[in-house]
Amino acid sequence: MTVGQVTSAHGVRGELNLALLTDFPERVRRLKEVYLLAAQNVQGPYGVERARLAGGRAILKLGTIDTREAAQALKGWEVAVPKGEAVELPPGHYYYFQVVGLPVYSTAGEYLGRVSRIIDLPSNDVYVVEDETGRELLLPATHEVVKKIDLPGQRIEVELLPGLR
Repeated sequence: MTVGQVTSAHGVRGELNLALLTDFPERVRRLKEVYLLAAQNVQGPYGVERARLAGGRAILKLGTIDTREAAQALKGWEVAVPKGEAVELPPGHYYYFQVVGLPVYSTAGEYLGRVSRIIDLPSNDVYVVEDETGRELLLPATHEVVKKIDLPGQRIEVELLPGLR
């Protein structure tokens, strides 16, 4: 689960400047261990020696990254924590990783496909539901459309309002 992206080195002792990619920036101060991700490359775990927030970004010092050059080489890499360390969300709110892949059914019981991805828009998210033929259905992630997300039952139930097909 990504919490930030390395934008540059900070100082000469291997600290990393991070652009925050989390709705919970304060969690960065409590990080004990992180992974670094780039394309198909995963490195870590890295112990977090220091973490602080500064002007809308974070500065991290990871255990084995001790020079400016080593830190700068990580520019563009994502900093992630295991999904099990996700901050608990209030009822009715979900992480993308919890929703992507779930099967979607209409309130009438019709199978519509699986959530293949989520489009993040200013007004609301949109669930992209793909059926077996590859056809996509765009569903606004609003209370009017999404009636139930059942994580234990691995199922989403939606009301197909006029014009959504």
